Amino acid sequence: MEDKSRYRRLPATLKKITDINPEKDIRVRILGRVIDKQDGTIIIDDGTSTATIVTDAQININDFAMVHARVLPLEEGYELRGEIVQDMSSLDMNLYRKVYGDN
Repeated sequence: MEDKSRYRRLPATLKKITDINPEKDIRVRILGRVIDKQDGTIIIDDGTSTATIVTDAQININDFAMVHARVLPLEEGYELRGEIVQDMSSLDMNLYRKVYGDN
């Protein structure tokens, strides 16, 4: 029987944008508000910084979103490739902070 665990993706770690390290992080989750959208990219603000995410997701400006993204190191900085973009506009932020703290 074939070992399929070698094909599993690494989990996306919940991070603040300012804490993303392209040398160590492979996949990250970012929770924030979409502040701009252009062809093939969105810009999300998590309260610590902003990040441009390459994605074709159907999400609107001012929506609250959870973005699962792959971190691709570049010569200067990194690029975030969105894999999953979830609309979190109905999320109860008080309850979220109570459960997860200030992440």
